[in-house]
Amino acid sequence: MSTEDMGLEDATLIAFLDGTLPAKEQGLLERRLAADAGLKARLEALAAGSRPFRESYEALNAHAPTARLEAMLARSLEAVPAPVVNDNDARWSWRLPPAAIAAGLALLLVGAGIGHYAPAQWWPLGATQEADQETPDAWRTKVAQYWGLTTSQTLLEMPGDTASTERDLAVATKRLGFPLTPQQVALPAQEVKRVELFHYDNAPLVEVAYFDELNGPIAFCIFANNPGTVTQPELEQRKGFNVVYWSDAERSYMVIGHGPDEIMLKIGDILAKQVAA
Repeated sequence: MSTEDMGLEDATLIAFLDGTLPAKEQGLLERRLAADAGLKARLEALAAGSRPFRESYEALNAHAPTARLEAMLARSLEAVPAPVVNDNDARWSWRLPPAAIAAGLALLLVGAGIGHYAPAQWWPLGATQEADQETPDAWRTKVAQYWGLTTSQTLLEMPGDTASTERDLAVATKRLGFPLTPQQVALPAQEVKRVELFHYDNAPLVEVAYFDELNGPIAFCIFANNPGTVTQPELEQRKGFNVVYWSDAERSYMVIGHGPDEIMLKIGDILAKQVAA
């Protein structure tokens, strides 16, 4: 997909997924999503992993007022007074006008396209901008936000073949640092449809997605970061989902879906025993 073909639409959808869209624009987009099946399908595709990061930022760069920002920065720098010497410690001190700082930061953001030199913490699932991301359970909130865009139709279109599952689990094993086999993630009534590797707060996060005919999509997530305690599976509600979570000496786990409490607790108990075996 070229920049001309895509325009700014995908960049707006990605900002919506990342929770960085202004409240007014988010409200407008939510109304559009409710009325536009094609746009909703595109949002689900981006959330499922087909997010064109490079193209989105190229689209932004194409529309960015780079020349105007550079001129603003140049004018502001011309107005900067000569450096002042502090007689006490002989250090040079500069005082930049606010306009120069703002223009410089804007140019940095324009130049820092994904795939070029954007800091790792700017990537989805790796940011630490939300207040609750300072807490040990913040990763569960982030997973719940993204999982809310996964539908049964999303998973039904995926093959879910054994070879793909084994290959993806092998990659996850290398990143997590412990063996993860098809037997450990197997469930009696739910079919594994995909295995994806993310990063959150500089640590690997593996998501195993299942299709459940009665309860809809269910995910089992393994986060290579321990909150500091070993816990048994517990149930909570997060972003409208039932979540079962626990931790061992090295990792944190969660199962998320719309299944009834007893079903989710049973799935969590099964997976907790299988992973520990």
